[in-house]
Amino acid sequence: MLSIDPWITLLIGVWIYVMWSRRRLYQLMLKTPGRIGYPIIGSLYEFWKKKGFLHALGPEIEKYGSSFLGWLGPIPIYFVCEPTLVQELLTSPHALSKASVAYKVLQELLGYNILTIDDPKWSMHRKALNPAFGSKVLLSFVPIFNKEGGSLIQQLDKLVGQGDNDLLSYLKNFTLRIATQTTMGTDVQKEEIYQNDTLMAKYQIGVDAVTEMVFKPWLAIKTFRNWTKFGSVLSNSQSTIINFIKKIIDNKLNEATNCINPSEIRTNSFINLAIDQLKNKVFTYQNVADEAHTIVVTAFETSALAITYTLMHLAMFPEYQERAFEEIEYVFPNTGDFEVTYYDIQKLDYLDMVINETLRVMPAVPVSLRKVTEDLKLSNGVVLPKGIQFCISIFHTHRNKDVWGPDAHMFNPDNCLPSNLQDKHPYAFIPFLKGKRNCIGWKYALISMKITLIKILRNYKISTTFRFEDLEIVNNITLKLKEMPKFQLDRRS
Repeated sequence: MLSIDPWITLLIGVWIYVMWSRRRLYQLMLKTPGRIGYPIIGSLYEFWKKKGFLHALGPEIEKYGSSFLGWLGPIPIYFVCEPTLVQELLTSPHALSKASVAYKVLQELLGYNILTIDDPKWSMHRKALNPAFGSKVLLSFVPIFNKEGGSLIQQLDKLVGQGDNDLLSYLKNFTLRIATQTTMGTDVQKEEIYQNDTLMAKYQIGVDAVTEMVFKPWLAIKTFRNWTKFGSVLSNSQSTIINFIKKIIDNKLNEATNCINPSEIRTNSFINLAIDQLKNKVFTYQNVADEAHTIVVTAFETSALAITYTLMHLAMFPEYQERAFEEIEYVFPNTGDFEVTYYDIQKLDYLDMVINETLRVMPAVPVSLRKVTEDLKLSNGVVLPKGIQFCISIFHTHRNKDVWGPDAHMFNPDNCLPSNLQDKHPYAFIPFLKGKRNCIGWKYALISMKITLIKILRNYKISTTFRFEDLEIVNNITLKLKEMPKFQLDRRS
């Protein structure tokens, strides 16, 4: 009969090795606020409940303060929503790499791109693509924003007097059209895959799959996933989107090859710059496809949510909507399809406040997860050891009562008055993050949002019976509601 003593000795040896290799993490746990994690399940098991991690974070912040250590299973995460610490993390050269707890999933679905890759490769990709979001390029997109905005108004006209309407679906199709035209130089409306709603359905499957795979870690195991219906549906969705993206890239490569005078098609749009990097052997073909996939999906998904949430707040608080309307009406006295210039949008200060307050209360991306690549000492005395992952809760930073007051959770555009912002910490409002690894498309997002909202609010009065206090946020990578309010549209004169 075999003795079990060697096996016990082996297990003890493995246990000692694991504990010794993670000793700095346990030392951090003993010195940092937060619950002690249980073996395997950790301390943040509420995160897996349906209401989501933002709900789970709230009680932890109330109990332990605006920075604490939590354990997602065996993985320690340092959570932060205090502006000074947020600034230190976002500006540190040792905190530019993404956390594996979420971004391994994104890498599998979106590939290796400026959203998912670690520094120093990220710096190279970002430098190559920065010109695609320069001021001159963004101004060249204004005619596209106007044209598609006019098409959106024609579609919304059909909803006037028709009762409750789901505006998010219209806005997602709208922002997808804009994203493909501005970044890929392709009018997706001409594609059958768009006309029959297949493309949007496949994109939505991919977006929802990220959440499923993060909050159900067993689905992130490809071998297991391939045996499930979820896996087959996701695989089919990914294949459809990748083939669509590669078709556009191949067409652009053919245009560049066959054009007699390349300067005729030369722009600094994303696709042109990416193809330049391909020709110069800085990017591979797969790099171009991965970057294109990511640019399109992030541009249309987050923009559609931000516009919808802005309209939602104005519908729930009609006094703010009327004030925004009066400002817009003064600049644009006529309804219908009118042109909006970049100069025009600079005149609308109150609309800026409304948009900023929406991004404060309902940031489209509520958290940012990264890791430190070298030991990092923070001003609160905590030393984050090399390799530890941290989470900046944008959502809770924006609702920090110590910064924004006792009604920080409420929507009030006056919070964004210049006089009210001047005394706020510069990192108390970070809808697009800040620092070196901020959102590359933040200016693009704001210009397209403003032009779209101007056209909608000048033409329609938006109302809803849904109450602000009944909004319920649920698990998702982007900020999603359990029930999206429906809206009634009445035509303005």
